[in-house]
Amino acid sequence: MLHSKMGEDQIYQVLRSAIFNAELTPGTQLVESSLADAFGVSRTPIRSVLSRLKYESLVRLIPNKGAFVYCPTPKEAEEIFFVRQILEPEATYLAALKANSSDLKKMEIYLDQEKHYYQQNQPQLALHAIQSFHMVIIEACKNAYLIQYLKEVLSLTHIIQTFYDVAETNTTLSNHEHRTMYDAIHQRDANRAKQLAIEHIPFIVKDIDFTKKLNHALSIEQIITRYTPK
Repeated sequence: MLHSKMGEDQIYQVLRSAIFNAELTPGTQLVESSLADAFGVSRTPIRSVLSRLKYESLVRLIPNKGAFVYCPTPKEAEEIFFVRQILEPEATYLAALKANSSDLKKMEIYLDQEKHYYQQNQPQLALHAIQSFHMVIIEACKNAYLIQYLKEVLSLTHIIQTFYDVAETNTTLSNHEHRTMYDAIHQRDANRAKQLAIEHIPFIVKDIDFTKKLNHALSIEQIITRYTPK
């Protein structure tokens, strides 16, 4: 046992954070027995955590082989961004008509966070803020089916960006595009908001490079140490 016993939710948050911070890279095998020993639990909560991560498309379970950290292939990424290109502009259009004051406030908060993290040269945290900003827009459309489908698509594109985005970490262009989109939503200019969303997807795609070399994955021991209180 490498650590005192941890609860299922805590294990889930530790592994999820490690994946989204590119500390568990695509293809890394997550061995049930090793995870159980490291977290000080039986295999039962580990299986549950892996199932939750699979539901979020962060882990792929391969029969007779095990669980592996997942990232879409270049072909899958092309298809995922194609779907996002179709659906997100429609959600943005509706958000401009239906967003309430709480939605708008959340968008402002995440825009400020994005700017701050880029200024602090923390691109992974900036990506978290960007994903949250887009998710608020999607939820503001108030269409349950668009929200359901786009939530999965947004999660997948965030994974791709986590590992393969090569944009300069000090760029302000991303934040400018997001603020322009926010302004259109705030002004209830639905057509303008939709057009900006259409133009924004290619901006994201151009910074994806599947030839980018990834750092080696951290060990489970290092991850537990990093994400648990001392």
